[in-house]
Amino acid sequence: MLCRTGMDRVAGTLTGASNAPVVLGYHRVVEDFDSSASTAIPSLLISAGMLERQLDWIGRRYRFVDLNELGARVERGDSRPIAAITFDDGYRDFYTHALPLLQRKGIPAALFVVTDHVGTRRIQVHDKLYLLLARRRGRPLPKLWNGIPLPDLSTVNPFHALRTLLEAWPLGAVERLTTVLAAEDPIPDELWEPGYSVTWEMLDRIRRAGVIVGSHTKSHALMTNESPARMREEATGSRAQLEARLGTPIQHFAYPSGIFNTAAVSAVASAGYRFAYTTCTHRDARYPQLTIPRSVLWENACLDSNRNFSSAIMRCQVQRAFDLVGGCRQVHDAVASQEMYA
Repeated sequence: MLCRTGMDRVAGTLTGASNAPVVLGYHRVVEDFDSSASTAIPSLLISAGMLERQLDWIGRRYRFVDLNELGARVERGDSRPIAAITFDDGYRDFYTHALPLLQRKGIPAALFVVTDHVGTRRIQVHDKLYLLLARRRGRPLPKLWNGIPLPDLSTVNPFHALRTLLEAWPLGAVERLTTVLAAEDPIPDELWEPGYSVTWEMLDRIRRAGVIVGSHTKSHALMTNESPARMREEATGSRAQLEARLGTPIQHFAYPSGIFNTAAVSAVASAGYRFAYTTCTHRDARYPQLTIPRSVLWENACLDSNRNFSSAIMRCQVQRAFDLVGGCRQVHDAVASQEMYA
């Protein structure tokens, strides 16, 4: 209905999407969505086939550019129809599944990596905690942990419980809770393997293939939950690691979960990045180039009620029409919290 009445374009005007380049964000690219979703966060997954379907739709309507060209156009205020494709977290399946597809189609892209995980077998804390919560169905969490209230798994699903914890606590507290739950319910190592990060050798080959490499912090800490000193270290340290290992300037940064506030933007600015990316349409008036909106998509983001790909829904996603209904859950002018659980 939005598309048939033209209201999606009206919504795009109200959200600012109509006058801005399209920047799409993805996470993990897998062979089979259903099998991967049994042990991973579904909304971080997209099958290679669905990714190709979405990219083909974009390619018929926009010209693909890399983030350097997109950034230059943003600085000039150029709103011609261009699109950029990005991937977060630096999962190894970007190298095995996404990169061959992008190369075959000649589509430029960017990969934002969590540098402390590159070349290790460390699992992103959100991936680990989600699986631990999902396996506890029928076994509720205690109401309190170290004096902190925990979500009730009998009333919320594991994903919403995960989001509640990640958005409320500093990373150190989340990691300690994850360690406690993992000790109670050990998970076989083979279930973690699909969530490994790329190696430094892979990342160098990815860069040489023309993919822009950017920072996604050192540890995937949500910047707004951390102290100013920790925010600066996450932004500055990750950039330094990438530049030292890859031998190339790192100009692009993506906020974990797209969440930012004025203190987080200031930390990214002081770290020397030229461009940074969020997941909502709010911009920091001081640093508009450090709050460039992205639309994050996954396997089911553009499916209709019959589970078929819907051009109309894809159009609404690009125009950010649904943002007018859902609104923004972030508080962008808040001062970052101290590490009360550190």
